[in-house]
Amino acid sequence: MIKLEEKDLKILRGISTGAGIFTLIVALTMLLSVVQLKALDPLDNPVIVSVKEEFDKDHENAVKAEQVRALDLMARKAYFSSRRQVETGSWLLIAGAVIFVLCQRIIAGSEKDLPSVPGEKTDQVTDKARYAKYLAGTVSVLTVAAIISSFILRNDLPDLSGKRTALAEKREKKKEKDETSASLMAVAFSPDPVNFPFFRGQDGRGIAGGEGYPVEWNAETGTNIKWKASVPKNGKSSPVIWGDRLFVTGAEGNDCEVYCLDKNTGALLWTAPASGLPGQPDAPPDTDHDTGLAAPTAATDGNSVCAIFANGNLVCLDMDGKLKWGKNIGTPANIYGYSCSVILHDDLLIVQFDSDEKVSMMGFNTATGDLKWETLRRGRSTWASPSVATFNGTTQVLINGNPEVAAFDPATGKELWAIEVLSGDVAPSLAINSKYVYAVTDYSRLAALKPGPGPSIVWEDNMFTSDVSSPVANEQYLFISTGVGDVACYDAIRGDTLWTHYFMDQFYASPIIADEKVFLLDRSGIMHIVDAGPEYNLIAESPIGEPSDCTPAFSDKNIYIRGRNSIFCISEN
Repeated sequence: MIKLEEKDLKILRGISTGAGIFTLIVALTMLLSVVQLKALDPLDNPVIVSVKEEFDKDHENAVKAEQVRALDLMARKAYFSSRRQVETGSWLLIAGAVIFVLCQRIIAGSEKDLPSVPGEKTDQVTDKARYAKYLAGTVSVLTVAAIISSFILRNDLPDLSGKRTALAEKREKKKEKDETSASLMAVAFSPDPVNFPFFRGQDGRGIAGGEGYPVEWNAETGTNIKWKASVPKNGKSSPVIWGDRLFVTGAEGNDCEVYCLDKNTGALLWTAPASGLPGQPDAPPDTDHDTGLAAPTAATDGNSVCAIFANGNLVCLDMDGKLKWGKNIGTPANIYGYSCSVILHDDLLIVQFDSDEKVSMMGFNTATGDLKWETLRRGRSTWASPSVATFNGTTQVLINGNPEVAAFDPATGKELWAIEVLSGDVAPSLAINSKYVYAVTDYSRLAALKPGPGPSIVWEDNMFTSDVSSPVANEQYLFISTGVGDVACYDAIRGDTLWTHYFMDQFYASPIIADEKVFLLDRSGIMHIVDAGPEYNLIAESPIGEPSDCTPAFSDKNIYIRGRNSIFCISEN
């Protein structure tokens, strides 16, 4: 036992009392921060919601645009400030508890025994036993509270021994060494310059092949507008291209259709119905006005054209519009409406089925329509779309989910890896390069993930997050556009913010990297074109003359944009 002088014990008692009071204050502050965090949930802020609704009705109102941005940034700052207080408080709580416990242990071991007086021995033992119980109870409560708070609010505890950190660093170095070797053997992603087969192009990654795409056009004057065409029914699906054919979908009520246009002339080549399938609901599901039934983008591989609609109708057509098979796979009902686009891989049609009742992945044989596999996923429904990538020689379908980003074997549907990353309403799809996967959603965070078995978060940021538009990445840079008009460029490897710029309108369409440029289409229909580099350089701003929420397609030096009323082919030829 350590024996200290009375003056030393007084100092320790003072430190112990101070640590106890400090711990209590921190605990109360954390509680208030949690309450504030709930109250400040930006997604439920009635002022922001009201202003955004007014702005949605008048996209050209600059005053409303500034109000939306200012309120959004203010709410975001308050939200993340409260969250940081909670996260920091968990560490302070542990520190206070540790100091309190150590002081009490030293004091208990240094208390001097009172002289033995006949008749007082029992009382002395009782007092010591009572003090021991008090000490044990206090220590237990504070320690348990600190540990629980740390688990809940920080998701991990400090590594006091250093062994876990050393082991993690050793594994990290080994992984980086393996990845470096693998990346040296990897073939750089080089999309086809003609075919743009899925939502956000080849493999759903937001990168277009080819070069020589126009940067200046004007629909009002006709400058570089090769053709302009309309489709019979409205939709928010983006165009996809194979060869000389462009495909989009449309719907009114419960009537769903797939359209094929000549990409060189804009002529409507055929219309294929996608309604009246067995199991189709009598009435279309409720959807948000911005979504509708034809929000998911079709997919093609040159042999088939496949499309899904928000009423659950799934069709597979040949390239001439003849129905190969069609079925209703159940209504994927959720709060905003279904918007997950389909993707094709090795004669399999892969469907991300997200509804309030279940979230799953399905693989259908494109020739027969047979369901080859279905994998139930954990978490809640999202509005993102699948992407395809190959890491360490393994091809995988990647999903931005809530809460997990996950990868699946496209041949069997087996889950390959998963990691909890996001919360809230997840709509943006993933950005991908040869090294990392990037996940984001508004009022949560932007995170770079190291994929594969034992995935991890490499870096994260919460300053710029998108609500609808999906980010895009190449090997050096990550680009993100937001629902309040901000565009940011990050160092894709380190996570440093390289540049930011504020535009006057929102972004729903996803940015596309093409010809070493980034093409950013805002909701008013203006394409902002910037260098795909570490410094902000605006090349041009070109309008189509009508609003658009659809991601453009790129093929043969031409750009194809679906606006609210028309489809435009933009070409310098």
